[in-house]
Order: sequence, then C-alpha cells, then structure tokens
Amino acid sequence: RLEGMASDYAALGLVYNTRGDFEKAEEWHQKGLDIEKKIGRLEGIARQYGNLGLIYMDKGDLDKAEEMHRKSLEIEKKLGRLEGMASDYGNLGLIYRRRGELDKAEEMHLKALEIDEKLGNLEGIAKDYGNLGVIYEERGDIKKAREYWEKARDLYERIGMPHKVEKVQGWIDGVGKD
Repeated sequence: RLEGMASDYAALGLVYNTRGDFEKAEEWHQKGLDIEKKIGRLEGIARQYGNLGLIYMDKGDLDKAEEMHRKSLEIEKKLGRLEGMASDYGNLGLIYRRRGELDKAEEMHLKALEIDEKLGNLEGIAKDYGNLGVIYEERGDIKKAREYWEKARDLYERIGMPHKVEKVQGWIDGVGKD
C-alpha cells in the first residue's frame, strides 16, 4: 500500500514540476521520499532524491540540486543501477555547466556517456553528445561542438526522435562553420 502511495506522490510531483509549481512539486516528492525511507526501498529513495534534484535545479538552487543528485548517485552505485548512475552523472554535469565549471561538467557527461555506451542506451548517448557539444561551444571550440552535435543529431535521427533532431540541427546551424 505504501509503495503505491510513494509512486502516486512522485507522479503528482512530476505534474506540478511540469506546470512550474516547484513548491508543490517539492512537497509531493518530499512526501514520496519520506514513504520510501519508511519502507526502506533504496531504489525509490534514489529516484526521489533525483526528482528533488531536478526541482532544485529548475528553481536555481544548484547547491541543493547537487546534494540531491549526489545522494541519489551514492545509492545507485550501491545498488549497481547503471541507468540511474548515468542519469545522475548527466544531471551533475548540467549543474556544473550552469556554474561555469566546464571541466567538472565535461567529466560528469563523459562518465554518463561511458555508462550509456555500456548499456547501449542510444537516447542517453545522444543526450550526452549534445551536452558535451554545449560545453565545447561555451569554451569556444566550435569545431568540436559541431562534431558532438552531429553525432547527437544522427543518433536521434536513427532512433526516430524528430523533435530532438530539429533541436540539435538548430544548434549546429546557429554556430555556423569554423
């Protein structure tokens, strides 16, 4: 019964987050986290920490976001859940990039990429390539940014995600040739 409640709370949290009501989203994910802790379900605890991390990132509280994703990552490592680890590394990369810590961001996205490649997760690989491209663009290395974005675009095309193909193509077109 509690497991179902925790899932329902997580779903409500995601709805509120999508609507931009971060306070309500945080409240529901926190309730879900409390239940997951009560029943001792580590996978659920990690997921709720990750969800809270996304909310804090959206709110601009990068320190709190980092704390949540690190807690999630620690549990995912303990459980050996590679998908969760890749997700947390990717989110940590986004946090570091927002802070302007591009070397740390790159390190996190490369860790995510390594795991996604091991899993054969093509969508994850494409996302990782896209994120790495953004880092190189911010460093002013347009050639390298384009290389990563072209890989991302081609993978998104291969797996049938036209909206992502269009988005990445926009990035490529936006930087011109170098």
